[in-house]
Amino acid sequence: MHSPGRRCGLALVVVIGALGGCADLPVPVRAPYAAAPRSFSTPWSPPPGVTTQRPRTLAGPETQIDPQTLYGLADLIDFAHRTNPETRRAWEEARAAAAQAARAEAAYYPTLFAMANGGTSRETHAAPGGTFTTEGPGVNPQLQLNWILLDFGRRHASVERGGQELLRANFAFNRKLQEVAFAVAKTYFGLDASRARVSAASASLESATAVEEAVDARLQRGLATQPDILLARQERARAAYEVQDALGGVNDAQAALAESLGIPPTGLMRTADLSVVPLPSELAESVEQIIDRAFARRPDLASRLAAVRAREADERRARAEFWPRLSFSGAVGQAVQRYRVGPPSGTFTTNETEYGAFLNFEWRLFDGFERENALREATSVRGVAEADLAALELKAIREVWKAYADVKTALRKHEYALALLTASEEAYASTLESYRSAGLATVLDLLAAQRDLARARTTQIQSRAELLTTSAALTFAAGD
Repeated sequence: MHSPGRRCGLALVVVIGALGGCADLPVPVRAPYAAAPRSFSTPWSPPPGVTTQRPRTLAGPETQIDPQTLYGLADLIDFAHRTNPETRRAWEEARAAAAQAARAEAAYYPTLFAMANGGTSRETHAAPGGTFTTEGPGVNPQLQLNWILLDFGRRHASVERGGQELLRANFAFNRKLQEVAFAVAKTYFGLDASRARVSAASASLESATAVEEAVDARLQRGLATQPDILLARQERARAAYEVQDALGGVNDAQAALAESLGIPPTGLMRTADLSVVPLPSELAESVEQIIDRAFARRPDLASRLAAVRAREADERRARAEFWPRLSFSGAVGQAVQRYRVGPPSGTFTTNETEYGAFLNFEWRLFDGFERENALREATSVRGVAEADLAALELKAIREVWKAYADVKTALRKHEYALALLTASEEAYASTLESYRSAGLATVLDLLAAQRDLARARTTQIQSRAELLTTSAALTFAAGD
């Protein structure tokens, strides 16, 4: 038996512990607005103990960059799959869905609880001869088993829903890998095109310098005027500006590629040149064949279909709620107590085993139409999922159709760009020679030919990058 002073001390310890736990709450209970912004027009200042910085995540040995390696497109895609945070996020979501599916299967197994309660009590009883009290400490440990035996499809529907959600997450992970691969390819082609633009701008600068030298040579012989040389210098300055602008484009393209890889631009690796890579010359399949392949292979369509089936499982679960449940429950425990009864006072000890086993039948007959409305909700949500799938199918068809048309257009544009570049080079060479030797061409003719050649170089570079990008877009749209 505990004395009153000892019981008061124990109660004080419990109260102090509860207040200590409340002291760690982030929001003051009596003044919650103190933790919010003071005004709608002034920025919020975090408390002194709050930090917004964390240690920078460093790449592991499997993602370290080899400075001696020249990375091609396949190498960059493989690297991005291991470093891009988006692939890690999709992977973790798939793992969480797998754990969620396993949690649903746990409903088929029994649950076992270990419980115990202990303490001291004091009871006063009235009797014909007066009152007597019973007081003393005791403890009652128990093991309790619960097992659902029959639920008319509730567990099966939950397990099927978890399995379909797992399929949805896994297919979404595969599509995320394709998205990252397409982003890397697109930015890689953009970087290669920006480097080619630097080369083209440098070649245009050389052409402009040659034009200026030719005009200056004729000026020295009295065959050109001062405005001619000024126009030539103006063209050379414009070409020099284009070189610097192209160099700035390389920096932007490097930053975009680094972002798609999941690394900072300062750590970008050496990448291979695509100038010698052969370009596609034709489309081997019809657009109908590619659309059929997209329906069969695109992971996002499969993911959306799994979401529809998960909603169908939810609907079956809502229907099963109208049926009863049958379960088994059992418990075994030990009641141990040492108590004193009086007056006259006497001390006794009990140590008895307690057990029980029951079959439980539960059938909810009326709940204010909650189950009916839950079924209506599940049916409508399934309809939403089906509509989303139909919309995604239409979007996939449109993406394949557009990408197919873009590739066909890019093939023709690249062919004409090559012909334009060849004709522009010949026209510039002929005009320059005519201006230098015979003087049959004017400086305006020469500058126009030089500008046309610069534009033809840029057009050829853009058409090549467009062909590579649209080909990658068609591959992505087809789910390859």
